Amino acid sequence: MNSLKNHLSLIIPLVALLFALESILLVNRTLEDYESKLGQNYAIILASQKELNIELLRNKIEEAQTLNLIDSQIILDRLKNNISQANLVLLKKSLPYFYALNLSKYPSDARLVAIQKALNNFEGIVRIETFTKSHNQIYQLLLIINGSILIFSSFIALISLLLMFKQIEIWKFQHLERMEIMTLFGAPLWMRSQILFRIACVDTIIATFIVSGGLFYIAQDSALLVFFQELGLNPQIFSPILDSVVLLLTGLTLSLVAVWIVSLQKRD
Repeated sequence: MNSLKNHLSLIIPLVALLFALESILLVNRTLEDYESKLGQNYAIILASQKELNIELLRNKIEEAQTLNLIDSQIILDRLKNNISQANLVLLKKSLPYFYALNLSKYPSDARLVAIQKALNNFEGIVRIETFTKSHNQIYQLLLIINGSILIFSSFIALISLLLMFKQIEIWKFQHLERMEIMTLFGAPLWMRSQILFRIACVDTIIATFIVSGGLFYIAQDSALLVFFQELGLNPQIFSPILDSVVLLLTGLTLSLVAVWIVSLQKRD
């Protein structure tokens, strides 16, 4: 019973730490996926007295991806019943070129201001419409959620690390007599602390299986997948196999480093 309690004392903080790490990974992927889709669907509308081409814009705006000419005939067709044919011809000649500029990714507010300034410097461009208000609300909300989860997860990870160090110190105290005897015989650190390393590795593997099992279950939940599709998000942000490897390597690294640090501490 005491052995199980000792193991749980390390497994539970490890599960919390790995869960916090996985939360950060998922939220970052969600934000990147939304930024990618927003970048694909977002367009800056340009009105220019001269013809423009994408290569010209890319020289000043590295995010410029495509430049599509908007057919002004659609507007003229709506007006043809309200004005004479002669005025319609004159209007067609006076209309500027309209373009939709798509970016490779959705820019931040500061970058969007810089892009707008760069476009204003192009000769011939007379009007720029960025439509930032409608897009920024959701994007800013996601940034707030991302920041909140990052802070909360970091706090959980810090508490978990402190609990891990405390539990490893308890293990060290339990095996202190044998470790001191091995020290007298000149055993290196890794040898006299091998039982601590072994227990830490086993508990880390168990904790990783617990978190990975939950991740596999969530990734297969049909209701959640439908919810993601309705939001326009890619269900592939769940990557259980890759994340399990990342969590295992991260957990092992932190556990072994914690054991190493505690083993180096000398008894008062």
